[in-house]
Amino acid sequence: MIWVNIHLISWICLIVTMVLAFALKDKMSMIFMMITRVLYIPILASGFMLALFRVPRDPVLGSVKVILGLAVIALLEIGFARKTHHNLSANIFWTLGIVFVLTSLVGLMLAGWYFF
Repeated sequence: MIWVNIHLISWICLIVTMVLAFALKDKMSMIFMMITRVLYIPILASGFMLALFRVPRDPVLGSVKVILGLAVIALLEIGFARKTHHNLSANIFWTLGIVFVLTSLVGLMLAGWYFF
């Protein structure tokens, strides 16, 4: 149960820092990018622990959740790189949003539609 709470709180903090990293300019944006990268640590650690419990019970959906979660992190990093090089487009935001919603839905499905 503690791993679910750590995972959810970390993701909520990640969303806030991600929005600030994309919305702010240069120096402040870089600070929030670094905070976002630090938040990957509890997300990956708690996600690994949750996967240990869930993947043996539902291997396909658990594996899809792991892949989608890593895809969200990869898309965030692609967005950060494009923002740094001033080459950011709306396609990254749409793709990131769709993959994030899919990841959230699969995670809720695995949790039995319980938030906490």
